[in-house]
Amino acid sequence: MKRATLFLFMLGLLCMCACRRSAGPDLSAPQNFALATIDGIQLAATFYPVPADKPPGLVLVHMLGADRRVWELFARRAQGLGYACLAFDLRGHGESIQWNGQRLSYRNFSTQDWLAATHDIDAAKQALIAHGANPRNIALAGASIGANLALTYAQDNKDIPALILLSPGLDYKGVKTESALTAYGERPVLLLTAEGDSYSAASCAALKRVASGLCELREYPGAAHGTALFDTSASALEQTFLWLRPILRVEH
Repeated sequence: MKRATLFLFMLGLLCMCACRRSAGPDLSAPQNFALATIDGIQLAATFYPVPADKPPGLVLVHMLGADRRVWELFARRAQGLGYACLAFDLRGHGESIQWNGQRLSYRNFSTQDWLAATHDIDAAKQALIAHGANPRNIALAGASIGANLALTYAQDNKDIPALILLSPGLDYKGVKTESALTAYGERPVLLLTAEGDSYSAASCAALKRVASGLCELREYPGAAHGTALFDTSASALEQTFLWLRPILRVEH
């Protein structure tokens, strides 16, 4: 009887080990790495993969004073829907604070320093392509000044098919959006803001008026700003992907 019990116990262990081996690594696990900008700044980044050949991609640009972690909820949901995502720490933020032996801080940035952060977006896009995303199917999502930077980058990069802008402003730290949206042309853009976030709400209304293409404005109750909109409104997250689906198609 004891031998039979021992045999069943050992058999169970073998089955458990075999199951673990067959499961293999988690292919959807986020991957952290560093990427370099054209002007020599090392950026910390997180890639959220999907198990598909050349999936659509999203570059995620955080707001002032934050870091790439604020996009985790959004990126995880995007993964589940088939979008590969890359979030990164903007220069002077999070773990992206070293350049030529000096410490970078966004608190000391001039307008030109902020505009140079469009190099960060370009480096992130190239890294997303290098990790397998379809280079002709990569959109940008930005929050607050990250939204302004995403629009600034997209106006000169016609390969960006769509923008998701959370709480943009007409002018954050000298990064302006009205003329940039005009230059962006007829490509689709989604504007999200909170009714109580008065400056962003007014800015979104002004941007909606100058848009020449598909421009949808969504306003939500409360005063949440940037990616906090997704924390306070589950509908904001789901409605964003409903808007994106016909524009940035996922091939099944």
